[in-house]
Amino acid sequence: MRYTVLFVLILMGGTGASAQQLLLKNVTVIDGDAAVQPRRASVLINNGVIREIYTKVPRKLPNTETIDCSGRFLAPGLTDAHVHLATVIDEDLSKARQETDSILENMVRHGITSVRDMAGDAPYLAALKRDVRSGKTIGPDIYYAAQFAGPGYFDLIRRSGRDGDLGNSAWYKAIFPGVDLPAAMKAARDAGVSGIKIYADLSAQHLRDITTAAHQAGLQAWSHAVVFPCKPEAGVEAGVNSMSHANDFAFQQLPGDTLEIGKSWGALYKKDFRLDTVVIEKLVQRMAAKSIFLDPTVFHAENNKMHSAAAVTRIAHRNGVKIVTGTDWIYPTTGEVPLLQEMLLLQQKCGMNAAEIIQAATLNSANVCGVYNHGRVRPGMRADLLLLDADPLQDLRALFRPVQVFLKGKPVL
Repeated sequence: MRYTVLFVLILMGGTGASAQQLLLKNVTVIDGDAAVQPRRASVLINNGVIREIYTKVPRKLPNTETIDCSGRFLAPGLTDAHVHLATVIDEDLSKARQETDSILENMVRHGITSVRDMAGDAPYLAALKRDVRSGKTIGPDIYYAAQFAGPGYFDLIRRSGRDGDLGNSAWYKAIFPGVDLPAAMKAARDAGVSGIKIYADLSAQHLRDITTAAHQAGLQAWSHAVVFPCKPEAGVEAGVNSMSHANDFAFQQLPGDTLEIGKSWGALYKKDFRLDTVVIEKLVQRMAAKSIFLDPTVFHAENNKMHSAAAVTRIAHRNGVKIVTGTDWIYPTTGEVPLLQEMLLLQQKCGMNAAEIIQAATLNSANVCGVYNHGRVRPGMRADLLLLDADPLQDLRALFRPVQVFLKGKPVL
């Protein structure tokens, strides 16, 4: 990002002390919506927001600094819609924060401007989110979940040596018949969550009740594709907002109305297992009709020899399901990030073209977080943007080598 110094000088008034806004002139705009063709334009940024996009710049734009971006490309910042920043935290919180802050900075360095954290320690995540938004920490905007599951799941985790409070906090909540769901939703919302992760040991009725209560509380309902003992169809019929892990849709074809976890996983890992594409097609068609996002985590699946993920994602995409880009993978403090591999697999194995994958990583992945003010290069959108040297429609890797990253209109790194 060799142009950072130049941008900082400009925004500080280094070439004009009265400048209050920035014009990125003659840049090729990649909108974030795959249906919108790239176009050459000039993008005006003011107070962290895209104020206007000009095909012809007015002669007079007072208090404006202009950068000629000829030959460069402007795209929305990327979102990883499935991360875990605070699932296991080092007891030394200072050490933990130092490592997490390095991870967050590395994300931004590689073009990631938002993440959806799919369950972790809410106070820790709230502090991260607060520090990022205040500018104390360089990192992507963070949207995070409270994890709801049956008491049997939390008992199992406790027996494995994890925290004895699991299941009894607002962000790790045990759900059982008679539990006060509106109160649980209020507590989760007060902990700063954007959505409820619906995880395990729940009935189909619980899925419906949690989803309804989450929506009534203004929260998203984010479900695993399979919530044992339920089959994937339970999440679809409940009308959750998103379903994670495309490989797990294969559980739908197993016999019986419910699933036993051990036997079910054993069946999927048998050498002679074959995906029933007719079953999958019917299921994803219902997903599309209900506007449920798919968070396929293909990279995670491929690394765990779960080879149905790519096929399910390809069928879902073909049937109009909106795909988001999540990794569910460990992020490094330096070097290449797993989101690149997820996006390349969507291109190589899932039948998606570059424009569709960019939409998955920008517009769709912003929307799955429940936010609609970023993920596109449009007036009124937050200016979380990537300035690129190369066309990402020709090579998705260009997104991960930005010349400059803007967070709320400010150049960073």
